[in-house]
This record gives sequence, C-alpha cells and structure tokens, in this order.
Amino acid sequence: MNVIKGSQYIIGVILPDSLTAIGGSAFFNCTGLTSVTIGSGVTAIGNGAFSGCRELTSVTFDGSISPANFSSIGNFPEDLRDKYLADGVGTYTRPNGGGTWTKQ
Repeated sequence: MNVIKGSQYIIGVILPDSLTAIGGSAFFNCTGLTSVTIGSGVTAIGNGAFSGCRELTSVTFDGSISPANFSSIGNFPEDLRDKYLADGVGTYTRPNGGGTWTKQ
C-alpha cells in the first residue's frame, strides 16, 4: 500500500473488507485526503498510516481493531485513535482544519 504515500490527488479512499491490514505510512502525507472508509476485514493499522493527512475530516471504521494492533504512533490527526478505541465501529468526523473528532 505504500505506492500512494504522499499523493496530493487522492481525496477519498474506501478500503475493502478483504483487506486485513494497513501498513505503516501507507497514506503518509496524502495532503488532499478528506475521507476514509476502513473495511471490516482490517484488524491492524501500522505506525503513521495516516500521519500528515491534515485535511482528513471523516473516517468510518466498519470493523474491530484491538489496541495492540492499532499503532499509537502518529496514526491519525488529533485524537481519533483514542476515540475509536473508546467508542468502536462507526463514522467519526471533525471540522475542516482540525479539531476534536466526534462519533456520528
């Protein structure tokens, strides 16, 4: 998945249920990325997978990722990892330009 790292042209991604892991830095610095849907098959997210995606305003988690398989090192902007681990499956949004994530 590292082939899209740093792309400024990707604005939305839907990861299929058949995908089981998102590698470290997979979407690193994808500065145009605004929305991501993570399929139910994903059980692990590596270090910094979405680090630098400062325009990200909507993330949907369709499955369960345990804390042990969800890196705490620069994964999502702000506090999304902690919100997901506390509140689980669903869609999380935040205002354009950053701020606190809320579950919809």
